[in-house]
Order: sequence, then C-alpha cells, then structure tokens
Amino acid sequence: MSAASPRLDPGDESASRHSALRSPSDRLALSALEAALAAARELGEDRPALEIVAGSLAEMGVRAVATTRSARLLSRDRDAWLMRLRSAERSASSISAYRHAIDDLLSWAQLHDCTGELFEERTIVGYLEDYRHRCDPAPATYHRRFLLLRRFMSWVSHRNGLPDAFVELQAPPKPRQESDWLTREEFVRMLHAAENPIRHRPGLAERDRLVLLTLAMTGLRRSELIALNWGDVSLDGPRPSLLVRRGKGGKPRRQPLASQLAAALASSRSQHSPSVSDPVFCGLGGARLQPTILAGIIRRATMRAGIPKHVTAHTLRHTAATWLRQATGDTRLVAEYLGHADLSTVSRYAHVASEELHTAAQSLADGPRQLPPPAPPAEDPTDNASGVHPGQLTAWE
Repeated sequence: MSAASPRLDPGDESASRHSALRSPSDRLALSALEAALAAARELGEDRPALEIVAGSLAEMGVRAVATTRSARLLSRDRDAWLMRLRSAERSASSISAYRHAIDDLLSWAQLHDCTGELFEERTIVGYLEDYRHRCDPAPATYHRRFLLLRRFMSWVSHRNGLPDAFVELQAPPKPRQESDWLTREEFVRMLHAAENPIRHRPGLAERDRLVLLTLAMTGLRRSELIALNWGDVSLDGPRPSLLVRRGKGGKPRRQPLASQLAAALASSRSQHSPSVSDPVFCGLGGARLQPTILAGIIRRATMRAGIPKHVTAHTLRHTAATWLRQATGDTRLVAEYLGHADLSTVSRYAHVASEELHTAAQSLADGPRQLPPPAPPAEDPTDNASGVHPGQLTAWE
C-alpha cells in the first residue's frame, strides 16, 4: 500500500495557485476581478459571483461567447428588467409591450431550436424577418419592436458579459405618420351626434358630449382622462384648471380649461354632487370609465356624424394640438399645453408664462385670431342651422 500523499492546507493551495500566475498581467487581472466582486457585494449585489465577474469582464471590453444557457438567461433577466420598468413607473402599456416582445422572441427560438444562439446577430436577424412575415406589422409597430428588443438585449448583454447581437444592426427608419385630425365642423357634428344617441338612456348624451369636449379642449391622453377625479378639477375663480397627476413618464402638470369646458364640468358636478375622490367620467353604472367604453363613445359619435376618418382619443389630442397651433402660431406653447414629451426640448429654451397657457386654453374655443371670410349665404338666409363657421364653435355655448 503506497503512502498517502501529503495534503496541503488551504493556505498552501492558494499559494500554489498564485505561484502558477507567473505573469504580472495575470496577477493584475485576478486582483481586478477580486476587487470588482468585493465592490459588488458591498453594494448589496446578490447575483452569483461568476455573473458579476462576467459583467466586470464586459466593462473591461472582454466579450464571452454565447452559451446554451442563453434562453434561460433571458427568461430570468426578463423578470428583472420588467421589475426595473415598474420601479421606474413606466406605463402599463410599455411594460406589456416589453413582455410581449421578449416572450415572442423566446417562443420563436424554442420553436426553431436556437435557444442557445440568442446572442448571435444571425439569430436576431432571423427572428426579425420571421416576425415581419408572420405578423405583417405596420412600419411603426415593427420599428417599436426592434427598439424594445434592442434595449433589453443590450442590457442583458452588458449585465452578463455576453455579445450584443444588436450592436451592428441598423434600426429601421422611424416612419413618419400623418395623424388624422378633425376640422371644427367635423367636431361639431360629433357633438351633435353624441347629444342625440340612438339609445336614450339617462345621462348617456350628457356624459358622451362632455367626454368629447374635454378631449378636444385639453388634449388629454386617454389614461389621463380616465384617471381624473373631481378633486383634481378646480372650477372656481378666473382660471379654471385640472391637475393631471400622472402624465407621460409619471410627470404631473396643471391643465388650464376654456370657459366653455369649465361651465360644462361645473354643470355636471352640480347635477351629481360627487366627492373629491369620485371619478369625473364614469360608466352608466357609476364606476370609473374604462378604455373600451371610451373607445365606444368616440366610435359611435364618429359613425353617426358620418366622418370617414378613424377617430380615437389620440386623434382628438392631435386635433387639440392642431387647433392650438393654428390659433396661436406658437409651437413652444403647444408643447407646454399638452405636456408633449417630443417637444420638451423646445419648452426648455422658451419660457411659457401661466397667463399664456390660460389664454391658449380659451383660444381653443374661440378659434384663430384672424377668422377667414364667411361662407356664401344659403338659399334660405333665415336657416342658420345648416352650417358652422370654422373659426367658432357656437354649439359649445
């Protein structure tokens, strides 16, 4: 029986390993990784040590090759990414779009047996091509899908020290969309249609008319309108307004109200005597208005008014922006009035006073400062109900 080999204690083993690192660069690299791991632990990082080391290697410019674990990695990091979005108070629609895009990518990879190649450019290109043929998305939808996946995959790659499959892929050009908007005559026709519904249910006509009027006079987003409580509406005093508590990006803003809209809201409040926590816009059952009901209000009024355009809440927002631009000629004021994220850089360099905003609110109702010449009189000069002057919405009074 041969004699047992002498065992080294842990200190001897460590010394033996370090002695094998003859190159100063080897010892320097090992020390840097140890320091990175220690710093991550001090910051409360609880990821496995090797993943932290992989991330540190990525920061040093070292890229690892993709592994068969890539699908499992994406599944795990998807949950972490969605949690980050929620903590940043991103909208529910944005979070849902990310989840759907990531899950679709994972399902496609499993179906095509390439779950281990998700960090390779050719795999991403293959998925994007399949997505275009399978779903036939609109250019704007495809553009958004590309950007969502690029941002997520870049974050995962950096986090885990893996190649970024999107790094050399050129994003598709952002499509320029010409959004529909309504003329003042078209909008008055919608109001008349809402005031005369096919079903005569108590409160239906009044609610639908007020919803349309509010959207077109404030440019509120759908979610902003639905979230309004009576405690957010200030109708007393010379400057009526409402408070948007959570606009796009979670930013609050104070929205001025035109006198016609303020009067309509005051009338509704006096009829229902709500508490400050009650929603301004409700279903007929009294609960807060839902997106599907809002879409139905707009769709019914559009169809009964005989308007061939596809009108949504966003169409009315775009209508408000167009009318305000026509009435004031001031792009910076439009940006401030609508809380428009795309024009935020304009408003940073052009201060808009509170008085200007209230004047802007009234101009939406009053029309352009210089009205076009009146239309030729009708055959019957006593018939004043056949048309509406494009510069004035007299039906609001």
